[in-house]
Amino acid sequence: MNELPTNGIKSLVEILTEQVEGLFYPSESDEKIKIIDWQADNIAPFDLILFRKYIGVNASEKVEVIPWELFFQPVLEEAEWWTDYEKERAAQFSILKETVVSNLSDLTFFRVGKVEIEIYLLGRDKEGKWKGLKSLIIET
Repeated sequence: MNELPTNGIKSLVEILTEQVEGLFYPSESDEKIKIIDWQADNIAPFDLILFRKYIGVNASEKVEVIPWELFFQPVLEEAEWWTDYEKERAAQFSILKETVVSNLSDLTFFRVGKVEIEIYLLGRDKEGKWKGLKSLIIET
């Protein structure tokens, strides 16, 4: 498990930032992965209303909540055509997934938009703060 060290040398945000360096989420336009570090406390589950408020999305914008595991599915399920690059990227995503799962609870995967879709994987850290990953995928 990639649980945080107890000596406090690096924060979860610092570790995630290192792990996503040079890592792109694949779609029709491979995009960088950004780190979410929301400091506000919220005891309630991160539902659609709260999510829309945090990212500033109006009620008419399409937002989907889907199982968090699907965030990693396209980058971890090896395809026959994968080259060494895709296999290496999958290894990096596997480490990232282990860090996320070991350090965040209440994981939720949000998709915002239609063709240009912002994707968010959010969870609560051990202090109750919301952290996660964000990227953009293109689906035409």
